[in-house]
Amino acid sequence: MANIFTRKAVGAILADENLTPDEKQERIFGLYGQALDDGYTSKTAAQAALNAAIEQAKADALKGVEKPNVKESDDYKALQAQFDDYKTMQAARTSEDFATVKPKFFETVYGMVDRSDGSKPVPEQLQAIQGKFEEYFTAPKEEAQKTPQFGGETKGSAPTGKTGPSFMDTWGFVPKKQ
Repeated sequence: MANIFTRKAVGAILADENLTPDEKQERIFGLYGQALDDGYTSKTAAQAALNAAIEQAKADALKGVEKPNVKESDDYKALQAQFDDYKTMQAARTSEDFATVKPKFFETVYGMVDRSDGSKPVPEQLQAIQGKFEEYFTAPKEEAQKTPQFGGETKGSAPTGKTGPSFMDTWGFVPKKQ
């Protein structure tokens, strides 16, 4: 499409003063059609290729050729390995080991952890990573309380009116007897 339908070709058509606007339009669309035909497979050609493939499959089935087992293909095995890795990552996301990792940095930290045989335990690796990348982790609860508090801490509960001195005791109000 790049070699046929170019600015230079369209500009030449538009610059030709002998052509009417409708003829210019038809020539531009003709160039566009040629450009599409360059790498285009027609519907009839695609249908013919499909029919040939079906006939070949029927011939193979009659000869006793076994169907390929999809689960033994390399693509399937790679996809299954990716899915297994995803499941272990999601399980690690909710585990106690990764509880201090900020959610937006979880995948980065998870990728840094070596999970091969003979590697250090995950909590030790996370401590080493936390030493290098402090901003990826949340502060422990003790350190969070050392930060300044803006506003009072809430204690107790809303008054219920059933405890403490009553209105009558405080103001000396005695209700009328009926």
